[in-house]
Amino acid sequence: MSHEASGLKEDRKKIVKRAVFMAGGTLTSRVLGLFRDIALAALFDRTVTDAWTAAFRIPNLFRRLFGEGSLSVSFIPVFIEAQNQDPTGHRSRNLINAVYTLLLIFLSCVTVVGIWQAEPMMRALLADNYGLVAGKWELTLRMARIMFSFVFFVCSYAYFMGILNALGSFALPALAPALLNISMLVFTFMPPAWFPQNGDGLAWGVFVGGFLQALVLWWALKLRGYLPRVQKQLWNPDVKHVLVNLLPGLLGLGLLQFATLVNLHFASGLPEGSLSYIYWADRLLELPLSLVSVSLGTALLPTLSDLAQRKLHDQFTSVVKEHFILNMFLGWPAALGLFFLAEPIVEVLFKRGHFSETDVAMTAQILKVYSVSLLLVSAVRVLVPAFYAIKNTWIPAATSFFSLVLHVLWAPWWISQKGLEGLVISSLCASVVQLVAVVICLEIYKISFSWISAGRELVKILVAGVALAALTQVYLILPGQGYIALAVTILLAALGYLLCAKLFRIEQADFLLQYLQRKAQRK
Repeated sequence: MSHEASGLKEDRKKIVKRAVFMAGGTLTSRVLGLFRDIALAALFDRTVTDAWTAAFRIPNLFRRLFGEGSLSVSFIPVFIEAQNQDPTGHRSRNLINAVYTLLLIFLSCVTVVGIWQAEPMMRALLADNYGLVAGKWELTLRMARIMFSFVFFVCSYAYFMGILNALGSFALPALAPALLNISMLVFTFMPPAWFPQNGDGLAWGVFVGGFLQALVLWWALKLRGYLPRVQKQLWNPDVKHVLVNLLPGLLGLGLLQFATLVNLHFASGLPEGSLSYIYWADRLLELPLSLVSVSLGTALLPTLSDLAQRKLHDQFTSVVKEHFILNMFLGWPAALGLFFLAEPIVEVLFKRGHFSETDVAMTAQILKVYSVSLLLVSAVRVLVPAFYAIKNTWIPAATSFFSLVLHVLWAPWWISQKGLEGLVISSLCASVVQLVAVVICLEIYKISFSWISAGRELVKILVAGVALAALTQVYLILPGQGYIALAVTILLAALGYLLCAKLFRIEQADFLLQYLQRKAQRK
């Protein structure tokens, strides 16, 4: 085996190991979040769930913006470079402290302004007819003020996560958000009489959960001796590089997330429940998206940054190709499952209490469109770390901006044709354009890979998915059609997909099965 092939194999093992650690923590958090969403749907009517969804959008925007990328992708490459060039650690620790001090100043100002200016901010985001339901506007505003402090905690958590990821720790940062979901779940079940207004507990659950998840990573950094400290010296070349990378990074990932605010504005003017339907469909989409593409993308960045630093171009592009195909191998069955089993999934998970048959139909309709976008969004999430690794954060920003502009322009027409479903279709069309733009830019910057060789594997994956899609129809003939029938159908479909993958000799299937077998034997 050549030295390059051996290095590629080791890089793949390292990245998959990190991704598995992240996916394990993320899965725990998402399952708890799913229980929370089930309770939210059953225990509260659509007025309360719409109000909570609207009020949580901005804090959640910061969670996605910082917690899922911009801070980490800007910080990690510079931190790794500082460590490689200064083995004493003085330079990297100075970077950690300076960025932390600037972050504290920024977050304190944002949090205070957000609480103080909550009313004009929410009026700008929501449609004029949103508050026609009695008490809905007042409840939304009250929740927004309670939850805005979450911004301070979640951004602190994101920075702590970036440091731990750069140090090779992925499991705990991925698991820490479970504390947010545990807190929200506990507060959801608290008696409404304990709070001044029905729904207040949902907002306080976010506040407490944000504090807890930041506290856990603060303690982990303290134990490793890397706890950031406030310092007077705030400017040096490394801090400059982080901030220069951060601005377009915020624009890139941020514009992708600002699309949720666009959806909030348009959906808030649609019939009661529209915000809630988009929220629940989005939550179901996030499970495979976080487990696969976010985990892979986060795990990829340190390795790609190191390869770029050592100028190993061929190995760099091979790693990008390998993990793009791996992402498609895992994302394709997830997308098919969500599409063909949308209604059974929504019905089994949510149909109880205040969640009616109409709610099932509307949420499933949105989920089907989202399932198609899963492949597009996940592909972008795995490809853009290649740009961040070479410290080019402007390409992701530009492609995201172009996608957002198209969505804003297309959304009114699509809504006039398809209503709430049209809003999501508009976002899907914009995602297609963004993926094409990212692929073209990879070619321009010569960090792309051979699409012909990748295409052979992708065709095998697509054909294997046909078997999975056919097996999802087993649900229709199983008796009961409840939890057990859905679980059996998903299991049969997954086994059918893996069997086809083995028959077609899909390399990613062999690698994952061998990796899991080795893990099982060690245990």
